[in-house]
Amino acid sequence: MKTFRLIQFLVNLVSRPSALLLFLVSGIQVAGANTEFTPVDRWYEVYLGGGKVGYVSDIMQKDGDVIKSRNEFVMQIKRAGQSIEITVEQETKEKISGELIEFSSETKMAGIPMLKKGRVEGEELVVYEKQFISGKETRYPFDPEGGMSWGLRKQVLENGFQKAGKTYELKVYSPDMGMKKPVKAKIICFGEKPIQIGEKKIKAFEVDMELNSPFGSMITKSWFDENCVALKTVMNMGGMKISIIEVPKKKAKKMEEEAHELLLSSVVPLDAAVPNSDKNIFIMKSIKGEWSAKLFEGNGQKIEKINDNSIRVIVDQSQRKEKGGEGIDLKPFLSANVYLDSDDLLIQKLAKKGKGKAKTSQEIANKLTKFVFRYMTNKNYEVGFATASEVARNKAGDCTEHSVLLAALGRALGIPTRVVTGLVYADEFEDQKDVLVYHMWTQFYIDDQWLNLDSALGLVKCPADRITFSVDSLEEDIIASALPLMELINNLKVTVQTVE
Repeated sequence: MKTFRLIQFLVNLVSRPSALLLFLVSGIQVAGANTEFTPVDRWYEVYLGGGKVGYVSDIMQKDGDVIKSRNEFVMQIKRAGQSIEITVEQETKEKISGELIEFSSETKMAGIPMLKKGRVEGEELVVYEKQFISGKETRYPFDPEGGMSWGLRKQVLENGFQKAGKTYELKVYSPDMGMKKPVKAKIICFGEKPIQIGEKKIKAFEVDMELNSPFGSMITKSWFDENCVALKTVMNMGGMKISIIEVPKKKAKKMEEEAHELLLSSVVPLDAAVPNSDKNIFIMKSIKGEWSAKLFEGNGQKIEKINDNSIRVIVDQSQRKEKGGEGIDLKPFLSANVYLDSDDLLIQKLAKKGKGKAKTSQEIANKLTKFVFRYMTNKNYEVGFATASEVARNKAGDCTEHSVLLAALGRALGIPTRVVTGLVYADEFEDQKDVLVYHMWTQFYIDDQWLNLDSALGLVKCPADRITFSVDSLEEDIIASALPLMELINNLKVTVQTVE
């Protein structure tokens, strides 16, 4: 059977609470015009699509002149019937003024740890990332205006949150969006809006926070009590709603007996089979609301707006030179990083083995694609997002693991590569016919053009049967590039248009 899955990015978006989310589920008390600190110990249930999938605990304490925050996020889901537990622990230390001192964020997905931590040294933010055996330290200019936990809360209290019509912008440091620089967050206040929690109707103040990145935006809506304690937070991913609701600790930690199935609910049905050709046209429609997702547009894919909620995607896989290809900065697509650790000794060994006697870049890319397809002997949905070196050792995973391994092998041999997320056609998937499923594949830069190669399916020449959402060097954290998915999950209708 073909190996597909809902890309790990969606799971990460749900399961890795950014600084934005941690701010929204915590409490602070207001003392006049000041931001007097009050210790926090709160518990929340997490619901996905109406079913409980996990819980959050949020603790904040004052230790001398330092504010320490600790947040734990636990989530249980299923992918094609296979249960997976995701845990996230994030800690921050900040000055009373709100300025960041240090942070750490560790995610364990199916038992695989992903660590990111950082500290401020003078005018620099030093960030260390590690997954499996691969680690990397990077230094960035530090922006003292960027807040994480207490720093964000303090700014919101100073600017106010109870008055309707009030809006302002903040800078947010979020491990999920990369720590190269803070991203902008827009605060929108709607005033007093009572909400129902359980059997009680509670006075609350509604606040939206829109987090922006180059790939798109993410909006969360929260309801606070008079002391700026979050009672409820909601984030919509297309037709899938995520809710975080304050409850007693005992209720929060009680999990459902049956985990939520995440993969099969995301399949997109089509009205017809997709022709096995070099050019196809897809009409994509947002079922709820206007279309605002930012899909990739470039060599091989063109986007045309039809109306407020529909676009036309023209996929053309015929060989065309990239315009201005000679001027592309290829360094990010050649360098080793945490996910694509092409400098690993086993990766380099496998690259030479997979290459065989191939000489040209095209021949090498084709050989490597077939090699990865055969090398991955344990094709399953159980692996979290693994580094290339880990995949090389375990030989296990789905389309994501195939893609990162292939990309790393290409870089080890000096060929620029990147990974691609989007939808691909399946004539049959889990007893469903003619559907699009979320997928990841690899692109190699050869002869001034990016070419698709799919090691999960063993394809060295991909037909125009796929829609690209985003492309990524994986130099930064993978979360931001997943934002185009947010409004499309369970909120997408796709039809195939005849090519004349």
